[in-house]
Amino acid sequence: MKRYLINHNCVYNEARNEIKNTDNALTIKMTAMRARCLSFIIEHAADGIIDKQKLTSALWGERGQFVSDANLTQLLYLIRKDLRTMGISNFFVTIPRMGIRVNQQITVDVLPDEKLRKRYGIWKVVIVTAFALSLMSLYAVFDMLQSTPHN
Repeated sequence: MKRYLINHNCVYNEARNEIKNTDNALTIKMTAMRARCLSFIIEHAADGIIDKQKLTSALWGERGQFVSDANLTQLLYLIRKDLRTMGISNFFVTIPRMGIRVNQQITVDVLPDEKLRKRYGIWKVVIVTAFALSLMSLYAVFDMLQSTPHN
């Protein structure tokens, strides 16, 4: 599961199905379907127009052929509403009878995996501690050499 930074101030966390604004800590918990749809839109942003049939199939699978356009329209409306609440307007635009297109003016960056960041943080502590112990050992040896009498 990935985490994305949208528009420099909102983190979308796929694992938690939530969007968090880094400026004011406002968090929106999304339904699994809305989160899956937003993930699909982000992952296919570079495709240009995301075909509504492709989107429907990705979200509802084989049942997608029986899903009405109204269901997809409602889902997209709710995602737009969530993003607007976070201060992101016009993240994607509907192309009539075709699908949607992601606004290229809004940046989306993949954030590093939290587990890797935490693991790196632990190694950072280990390295700093080892360095500090090495310096203390060198100081102790130097101090011992200074205090021994010379014949």
